[in-house]
Amino acid sequence: MTRKNRVTIKDVARVAKVTPQTVSRAFRDAKDISEETKNKILKIANEMGYVRNSSATSLRSGASKLIAVIYDNLMNSYFSILIYYLQCSLKELGYSIMAIAVTDTHLNGRAYLSALEHNVDGVISFLQINEEIPKLIKTYNVPILIVGRRTDENNIDCICVDDVTIGKLAAQRFLKAGCKNPICVNEALEIDCAYDRYLGFKKEFEAHGIDVHLIANTLGCKLTLEEPLLNAYKTHKPDSVFCFNDMLAFETLYLVEKHQLSLPKIIGVDNIQQEIYFPKRLTTIGWDKEDFAKKAAKMMVNRIKEGPGLGLHVTESVYLVEGVTS
Repeated sequence: MTRKNRVTIKDVARVAKVTPQTVSRAFRDAKDISEETKNKILKIANEMGYVRNSSATSLRSGASKLIAVIYDNLMNSYFSILIYYLQCSLKELGYSIMAIAVTDTHLNGRAYLSALEHNVDGVISFLQINEEIPKLIKTYNVPILIVGRRTDENNIDCICVDDVTIGKLAAQRFLKAGCKNPICVNEALEIDCAYDRYLGFKKEFEAHGIDVHLIANTLGCKLTLEEPLLNAYKTHKPDSVFCFNDMLAFETLYLVEKHQLSLPKIIGVDNIQQEIYFPKRLTTIGWDKEDFAKKAAKMMVNRIKEGPGLGLHVTESVYLVEGVTS
């Protein structure tokens, strides 16, 4: 099958008997062209099967109106939810997104330059940056917004939630229920949000003279929860489990039921049940994800328009969401 040649602005202009510049103005809904001429051109373009070449347009204008969103886990429901909200918010601001899933644990130069190959105006990353990124931003002048992670770099914007308070809220709920044998099921502590959640949880219990048993992932590996959880039941007999996110909390529930273990109180993080309906409602720590995404989108677009400057670091508040698991 032979591929049909792409219809160009010049082709539309030839059939409409106008200049290519007039066709371009019609597509842009310019004010200096009559409605009659505009409608005639649009009708002809539609009949000819014209499709706008956004790459060519971005090369002419110097702006692609495209934002790369880089994350590391296609199976993470929280990422899917937040990317959806980001897409909606950026669309309202005149931008489109290109989602890029990577297998790296940090945003490195390779991922950043890969996004730049698509002529993006900015990059939103759910990953912590490595040491290459600040220098690359200065070289290529394409800004990065870190979402859900913090950074101390003064030329990079970030928006995250109060992860220390997340851990504190979970611990306070367990302590109020009289729990004395807590477990924290966590991602790798090299990830700052994982460390901060563990720190808040641990310090709150330590203030009451109680130690926290930690089950943590190894950086770059998927946490295999079943064996360490069973071992913890043999040595620690947990009455409460605080999980890094809701998916780990649901996995904990599954394993407890599978092995007919005593049911602990369980708290997750992310409140994904606000968007995805589960038969069992977790007690979880949440925040307004739609508003969070709107703020992130505005930060990204403002940085694109304003250019380099002192990094803006924003931290959003969190709250406990009642469920049946604690």
